[in-house]
Amino acid sequence: MSSHDIHIVCAMLVSMTLAIKQLQQLKDSSRGFGELMALYDDNYVRFKQLVTQLDELEGESRSIRFDDVTLHLQVLQRSRYTTTVLLTYLLDLGNENITRTPDLKIRIYHDAHQAEVLSCCRNDPNTFQWLEKTACISNMQWRWRMNQFLRKWLTHCLKRGHGFPQEKSGIKWSDLLEAI
Repeated sequence: MSSHDIHIVCAMLVSMTLAIKQLQQLKDSSRGFGELMALYDDNYVRFKQLVTQLDELEGESRSIRFDDVTLHLQVLQRSRYTTTVLLTYLLDLGNENITRTPDLKIRIYHDAHQAEVLSCCRNDPNTFQWLEKTACISNMQWRWRMNQFLRKWLTHCLKRGHGFPQEKSGIKWSDLLEAI
């Protein structure tokens, strides 16, 4: 195969890769509003499994697991029909430097039984770049990505044994104090 042929093959591969990426973006944005609402429903179910007594939580709470990163929940706003929370990991980077990631702001709709990601605050610009609105071709695609990420993350947190209030996670504060 000549260098000219290799150049043509490489150009075709790059072109095909770009076409596949564009098709994926179109696929992401072609999902309907009803399907997105079903994802919000699913996120609500998972969130309520993680946070069993949301109406009783105030301020900040933590779910601490010996074998996982501390999960942090902060109630930001509460009204009759909605509650807005911040859900994040607290990562200890050493030297008393703690960072929050992925730092999702989530609105819980009590009457509709839905949970929707409102925003993602990224402290490290090199992580979760695909969650940026600018990485998406439409607002609908961004909502899909954010809420699919939330669904996967909630599932992961549940599998790792996290829960709010802390007692749901299976670890008692007295056990934590004895471990120190």
